[in-house]
Amino acid sequence: MKSRIWLPLLWVVCIAMACTPAPTLRNDAFLDDTSLISGEPCTAPCWQDLIPNETAWGVAQDTIANSEDYVEVDSESVRSTGEAWIEFAYRDGPKCCRIYTADGETLSSILLLLSPQITVSDVVDSFGEPNYITAQAETSDQAFVALIYADTPMTIYAFSENITESDINGDNDVVGAVYMSALEMERLLETQNLYNWTGFGALADIITGEFDITPVPQPDEEE
Repeated sequence: MKSRIWLPLLWVVCIAMACTPAPTLRNDAFLDDTSLISGEPCTAPCWQDLIPNETAWGVAQDTIANSEDYVEVDSESVRSTGEAWIEFAYRDGPKCCRIYTADGETLSSILLLLSPQITVSDVVDSFGEPNYITAQAETSDQAFVALIYADTPMTIYAFSENITESDINGDNDVVGAVYMSALEMERLLETQNLYNWTGFGALADIITGEFDITPVPQPDEEE
């Protein structure tokens, strides 16, 4: 199962595209949640008292199943490895979120697509500046900007109208977050092309030239 939610924007985009015929990356019907900056009931990378690499997978499953706010939409598991994920929606809204385990025993990652209530400046005020950045355009007027916090560990997704003419600044809406274990973050940094964060500015200037982080060859990729 190659479904780890730290893969580069791929799964986030798949969720967004599943919501409407054309992808809507900034969606008021996504998860209504500002805990990223409020710290209630816990501080990232914790969400709803679920902590990657600490919370038992069964507890994470029960949190979704027993909540009146979350509705399971899809799931998959691999008996031989224990790897599994559950996708869910917020109330009557579109599919927005996923919890994932790499071994069937402990929660590994949490992915949340968020209604736009938080800005990048809110996140920077709470957590400081990110370590790395990358971006991916989905339509001519919609793009995801991924801001990677290696030490937290988490990835924040900000909305941009495009990656050729737009800036990344404090006013960009935050439309998603991935909270992960330290191991998942290590794997992200070993498998993705990323640029060092150098501050706010034009995306075309920031995500250009040679990558600062490049993938480490993985066992299944070696000849």
